[in-house]
Amino acid sequence: MALRFNLTTPPPMIISSTRANPSLSFNLRSSFSSTNPLILTRVHFLPAVSTQSSPQPHLKAENGMNWYHEIELEVRDYELDQYDVVNNAVYSNYCQHGRHELVKVIGIDCDEIARNGEAVAISDLFIKYLSPLKSGNKFVVKMRISGISTVRLYFEHLIFKLPNNEPILEAKATALFLDKNYRPIRIPEDFRSKFAQFIRRGESD
Repeated sequence: MALRFNLTTPPPMIISSTRANPSLSFNLRSSFSSTNPLILTRVHFLPAVSTQSSPQPHLKAENGMNWYHEIELEVRDYELDQYDVVNNAVYSNYCQHGRHELVKVIGIDCDEIARNGEAVAISDLFIKYLSPLKSGNKFVVKMRISGISTVRLYFEHLIFKLPNNEPILEAKATALFLDKNYRPIRIPEDFRSKFAQFIRRGESD
């Protein structure tokens, strides 16, 4: 049986916000018809009690790259799901491979960082899926460091199917350097220096 909505009266909507910490949150409450419990007759949008929101990333330190580093890959059969397209989780691997290749080009060896007992970890990954990839598809992963702060690196990723450059995915990630106790630390100065040199080389090309 289909679920039908009564939209004759627009539902009231109240947006809760504070000057210091704005947020937009809704608490859904519904009342059902007495004649048919599967007909939703009213929907109220009420402000939630909590107005906490997550802090937004800030790119206030150094400017990032204004171009993308590229690598080409090909879909493998074992990356497909039951629908014969690349499983959603696999795209994060594509992005990770792209990030590793990018920092390698910059001059940073992630294996060496690991041998020293430290780590580079992803704290946030946001993916927007645009179109699927299938077995045998060739594609390009484009990535750049869009910004760098005291303790964070901000990455942007784009995936296009070849040869027609059909958009497949957009993604953003935030990375942290961690010490031996897996606590965030300042980005090492040698990385900042190599990143600055890489930026200058790219701008001069």
